[in-house]
Amino acid sequence: MALAREATMANNLNRQKNREQIAVPISLNTISPLVAILDFGWIVLLGTAAGLAYHAAALEGNGEISNYIGSGIAVAALYSVFAHAAQLYRASNLLRIRWQVGRSILVWLTTFVFLASLVFILKIGATFSRGAMLAFFTSGLFANAIVRFIVARVCTYVIASNILKPNRVILIGVENDFGSHRATSALECCGYAVVGEFSLPIGPNQTITKKALRSLLREVVRYVRDARVDEVVVAIPWDKQDVIDEIECELRVLPLPVKLVPDDMTERMLRRPVFELGPTKVVELQRAPLSATQRNLKRTMDQICAALGLLLLLPLFGVIAVAIRLETPGPAMFFQTRVGFNGRPFKICKFRTMSTQDDGPIVVQATRNDKRITRLGNLLRRLSIDEVPQLLNVLRGEMSLVGPRPHALAHDNEYDRLIATYAIRHKIKPGITGWAQVNGFRGETPELGMMRQRVENDIWYIEYWSLGLDIRILLLTIARVLKSDNAY
Repeated sequence: MALAREATMANNLNRQKNREQIAVPISLNTISPLVAILDFGWIVLLGTAAGLAYHAAALEGNGEISNYIGSGIAVAALYSVFAHAAQLYRASNLLRIRWQVGRSILVWLTTFVFLASLVFILKIGATFSRGAMLAFFTSGLFANAIVRFIVARVCTYVIASNILKPNRVILIGVENDFGSHRATSALECCGYAVVGEFSLPIGPNQTITKKALRSLLREVVRYVRDARVDEVVVAIPWDKQDVIDEIECELRVLPLPVKLVPDDMTERMLRRPVFELGPTKVVELQRAPLSATQRNLKRTMDQICAALGLLLLLPLFGVIAVAIRLETPGPAMFFQTRVGFNGRPFKICKFRTMSTQDDGPIVVQATRNDKRITRLGNLLRRLSIDEVPQLLNVLRGEMSLVGPRPHALAHDNEYDRLIATYAIRHKIKPGITGWAQVNGFRGETPELGMMRQRVENDIWYIEYWSLGLDIRILLLTIARVLKSDNAY
């Protein structure tokens, strides 16, 4: 076994020597600052060109080139700071085309928002030409995407063609896991060269004797001293703490970094956000669907729109209430127990559209040609006017303008037993309208599959919420409510 391993490592070394004879003596990590310098250069050039082009087109002159160079330098400096914070120049990230394009555009937006805020606070708006900066910003969006695409493709090509000098590493781990481990198997694609593999001496009972382990580690030390190695990578399960401690202790004599690769379980945990919790750090297993800022933003829009809506529609409320009382005996408003945010029950407010007022352990869904629905109620339900009084629930903080539609308590209990993901709908406030409603899942749900689709739409909305999505849903609601066939 030892002879075979030595032969394999000798072949790896010979292959790497042949490769390095034609390689440029820089690594992928060296490219990162070069990309940062490239970004600084093209941003300054673009800022200057955009300013001169705007001045020539709009003002029919050449303008002061020094002003546009200064603007370009200011934007380039801010962009560099934000890009480093966003890990845009991290070596492994340079190869991710879609990630690079999306992250660079986000950094570009952040740069201009910060610059605009700074200009406003310092009252130096006269220094910058608004037209030139707008041209600079717009052209920069496209330039960012093009540059990131080119950088990622060039880095991928350079690594594949063996032009760069790779980081030489040796692996210490379980023999059968070297090829299957996701991190170690992809090292060569990221500019690393594996020049040696050392398998742990695992016994028949999956145990490792300290004597055998120390013998292996001494062999590692001799190999590293004879060959030129840049890093040692350890890929073993994290539950073998005694083995990790022994490796760390024995390899302390080497003047090079020793890195521990996470196992599959630990890697899944490390992908999650890490926060401080008092004196320790914690991994976030589940985040709140909306941050505090997002909740306040959504709540502010709800309050303003609900207050304005009630103020404008108050005369209409009076007319409808009188018409309901004249058609059938009973109250004009109907209050029913629904399940809201975090599973808390509340009383939803609607115009009464039926001759009955079901609100108990058994509630029958309205169906087409339902005899309980009054003639006026049929019109109100088709136009969704019966839902408008729920603006009162929005104003009271029990509902939102947009969110999963709340169901009667009886239906909620039933579907909670039948659909495993049903309760996820309660992670945010229920809404007067929602993503499921504008996608056609509105009204009666005679089949369980229809309710499942409604729940899937609600969960999608919770995961991808944005203020723009809320506005889009409100506009789609207005456009589609008049032609919906599912409301009765």
